Amino acid sequence: MAEPKLSEAQRRVMKWLGYGWTSEPGAGMAIHVNGKRLCNVDTLMALQRLGLVEQLDGPGPNGKLVGQWKATEEGRALTRRLCL
Repeated sequence: MAEPKLSEAQRRVMKWLGYGWTSEPGAGMAIHVNGKRLCNVDTLMALQRLGLVEQLDGPGPNGKLVGQWKATEEGRALTRRLCL
């Protein structure tokens, strides 16, 4: 399978989540990692469709934690391959 083409925002997200960080919800649609605004929810939804991130399970709506995402195994492998 060909490597997915990632936007600059998606690469920035994978640079953090691909090394084990998890995201946190910010104000509105903002997503934060390590206390800084990194992207918006749309960026993570696009990465989820590619199978690179997943939303954490928990007591939120639909059994998911709002704004909390982590990289999948495939996402971590892609991060290493791209040397992000």
